Amino acid sequence: MKTLILENALNHLLSTHQVDISPLEGKTIRLSLQDFPLDVYFICTNNRFFVVTSSDVVDVEITLTVSAFSDLLKKTELHDMLRQDKIIIHGDVKTAQLLVDILQQLDFEEVLSQWTGDIIAHQAGKVIKHLKSSDRPISAFKDKIAAILINPKVVK
Repeated sequence: MKTLILENALNHLLSTHQVDISPLEGKTIRLSLQDFPLDVYFICTNNRFFVVTSSDVVDVEITLTVSAFSDLLKKTELHDMLRQDKIIIHGDVKTAQLLVDILQQLDFEEVLSQWTGDIIAHQAGKVIKHLKSSDRPISAFKDKIAAILINPKVVK
């Protein structure tokens, strides 16, 4: 179920931002988050991504933390993260760089704001920033969401 949600969300973002993913055509990318239960394969075919939980063939395996993933989305250079051991790449580094370049073109807050409004999208962005600075991102996420739900700020 989570792969289907991730697949639909990613393909929606790509179509909304009109991102060209053709350089990844035929590629399979494994993405593993060390501190979050996510280990998926992105298969790029027919100008869209399919997200699955296993694959016999992999062009590149990318392993990183939620914080490092957040850094990548904020346009941190891949080679800097490799140098700092914040990301582990096995396989075709060029394919990994192409994926990072594509993900960096997406504005997640903007798309979220279309569904939730600016305030909630901004709050979600703040939660993600808070997660980035935490040593325990899942606990931090639960705490931040609980705080927002218990004491929402009303903007007039």
